[in-house]
Amino acid sequence: MAESKRLKIRAHDAEDIRTLSGLLQDSLAPLCDVTYLREQSRFVLVVNRFCWEMLPTEIRERALSAPDTPAGQAENDDVSFDDVEDLPTFHRVNTGLCFDKVKSVQVKDVDLSKKDEILNLLTVAAIPGYITLHFSGGAAIRLVVSQIRCHMDDISEPWPTLYQPRHDMDGISDTDGKDDTSSKKDHSQDTEHSKGARSPEEA
Repeated sequence: MAESKRLKIRAHDAEDIRTLSGLLQDSLAPLCDVTYLREQSRFVLVVNRFCWEMLPTEIRERALSAPDTPAGQAENDDVSFDDVEDLPTFHRVNTGLCFDKVKSVQVKDVDLSKKDEILNLLTVAAIPGYITLHFSGGAAIRLVVSQIRCHMDDISEPWPTLYQPRHDMDGISDTDGKDDTSSKKDHSQDTEHSKGARSPEEA
């Protein structure tokens, strides 16, 4: 089993946000785990994060049993066999995100009341006064902030998956959130939903 290391990242400027964005790319964000704590000026979410930092060094071993030779088939039959290719093993982990110093939250093609939806996070961008979370299908959540104050913490042990995220990078919105993409992805079709993740309770 791969060595697991829970990440703890703190972001205080745009460069930190770029680092954080690379780690969060292709995370799945169930809206049931997204909450704006207005009185605390805090926006929190729990995502199912793909572990880009973990190299796919593990190979899933496939045990092949050897049944008896079928009747009528001689041991010296000229039969060719193909080798089974190694399957790379990737990992996902439940990760908590907390953005502080949030004055307000703006959304584009996102209905935060639809708690059964799952958004696919593409990138996180920061410009003075704003932090924007861009999702597939042109959806976005923009945080109006007085300062960049964010921390990311892995809150579970990584679990294995055979699937590596792939998507069309042309679909990523500009950092100012003013793209004209109008298509909307049905996030209920996403797989690898975070297992047992729950958003922090409001105080």
